[in-house]
Amino acid sequence: MRKLFKFGGALLGVALAASGWAAGGISLKHVKGGVYLAEDGYFAKENSAVYVGAKHVTVVGATWTPDTARELADKIRAVTGKPITEVINPNYHTDRAGGNAYWKSIGARIVSTRQTAEAMRRGWNDIVAFTRQSFPDYPALPASLPDREYPGDFELQGGRVKAFHLGAAHTRDGIFVYFPEEKVLYGNCILKRELGNLHEADLAEYPKTLDRLEQSGLDIDTIIAGHLDALHGPELIGHYRQLLRREASAGAARPR
Repeated sequence: MRKLFKFGGALLGVALAASGWAAGGISLKHVKGGVYLAEDGYFAKENSAVYVGAKHVTVVGATWTPDTARELADKIRAVTGKPITEVINPNYHTDRAGGNAYWKSIGARIVSTRQTAEAMRRGWNDIVAFTRQSFPDYPALPASLPDREYPGDFELQGGRVKAFHLGAAHTRDGIFVYFPEEKVLYGNCILKRELGNLHEADLAEYPKTLDRLEQSGLDIDTIIAGHLDALHGPELIGHYRQLLRREASAGAARPR
């Protein structure tokens, strides 16, 4: 489970070594208020979020597999006795939905937008096959679909967790999740400090989606990036837009 994925033409392992992250294992760290950061070092390092509310826990990102989901659940139980009742799939890819079956087994409800649920129905087997090209030991998981499909944006925890879609980016279905009391934004796979996997990215719409995010008026102190080093300020949005501009310029200059 500890093979490394190629990010932007360089081994992710180089970036992990530079950041001091040891591949493998899951950690859970308090960020602010009810928000916790889950750093998953299996496969390509991914970051999920956990919200401990007044009565129950919401997980944002199911993690890679049922095994990694079980490990995260154990970490959550070490900090709170409140039940884990819902898990958001912020997109349909394996790093965000691969753990669904475990969460369902403990009684948690899997929630997503209808767009993500439909993408999973159409493309789950393809994204598992794509994942296994980089990680041959990634399990051939069957689809474990969301239990609740919202037609569009939605709120949980009495409005303390807000999930919204601003347009195509890393995938067509990817959403952001905002914690207004903490002023924390979960950037999903859309925001990170390197370009990352652009296999399904809509490079024409991606910058427009980031423009909408900046124009949304959200009060953001902290962004949790979906991959690599996790915690950033709001400047991560402009940083990623600049990466996209460079990629577009490089693409235009390549021989056709």
